[in-house]
Amino acid sequence: MNPSFAKFVRLLGKTRVALNAPLAPLTYMKVGGPADLLYMAYSAQELTEAVRAAIRFKIPYHILGGGSNVIVGDKGIRGLVIKNRADHVVIKHFKGKGKGTSMAIEEARVVAESGVITNLLVRKTIDEGLAGLEYFLGVPGTIGGAVFNNSHFQTELIGNAVETVNVLTGKGDARTYTNRQMRFAYDSSALQKTREVITSITFLLKGGIAKELWKKAEEYAKYRAQTQPLQFPSSGCMFKNVDSRRGTYGQSKKGLTSAGYLIEQAGLKGTKIGNAMVSEKHASFIINTGGASAQDVLKLANLVRRRVKEKFGVRLEMEVFKVGEFY
Repeated sequence: MNPSFAKFVRLLGKTRVALNAPLAPLTYMKVGGPADLLYMAYSAQELTEAVRAAIRFKIPYHILGGGSNVIVGDKGIRGLVIKNRADHVVIKHFKGKGKGTSMAIEEARVVAESGVITNLLVRKTIDEGLAGLEYFLGVPGTIGGAVFNNSHFQTELIGNAVETVNVLTGKGDARTYTNRQMRFAYDSSALQKTREVITSITFLLKGGIAKELWKKAEEYAKYRAQTQPLQFPSSGCMFKNVDSRRGTYGQSKKGLTSAGYLIEQAGLKGTKIGNAMVSEKHASFIINTGGASAQDVLKLANLVRRRVKEKFGVRLEMEVFKVGEFY
């Protein structure tokens, strides 16, 4: 075993670190090779310890959340993969009522560790009568990944509900970012450049009525189910929507043109490479029809980008992250 790997295993514990661990089962696309080392972090403290150990022993590391917005290369990931399952949630600092009283909630802070499943956090906040995350009912992945990417539903951005974000820097130091410092924009945040690791997020949510929030949230989830190929493995929308200021493409909404619309107009629905296919239901989704490789998915994504460029003169940007070795 690599000496650095051996030191990491001794420090974190032999029973906690898996060697040559398959990653495909941990991703929504169900593709990709193994990790040299795989460690499951069940708290923000364990996540911090693993990151700092990797830095100390000079082991390259990657944080894997829910695996919903990522494609792992067929040859896997060298070094350490930390599967983030830190899922503690605290609701505090109510302004207005406490639960069970007659006064209405005005706002509350919700502190969530970054490995919390987004859908579970959404359900918890709705049950508490807190508004701001209901748009994301049914969204896959972890809340850390959602904030890192500033996930959106239509024009609603999850960053709008964020107050502060706690991270680990590249040196393993703890740091807190304000909402402004996160530089949230469509499908992006400052962390996509710094590559710092989110340990927890504080959301500032407004008071609402749980019954009404559930009704809205279920409508959003129903729309998602009707328009997305949820019955197939995929990484979600493969491509970012296009800034309409870059050209006139039709179907513009609030300054954005759907990547799916452009792909459909390029005649690419149903196009296959190997067992990867452009979805017939939503053209911005590339689905795994069974036994696809990461290379199949990447080749198809590149074909889509090339054809859309030829037809519309715009190159689609990837919304999904590629990690590991593909060839």
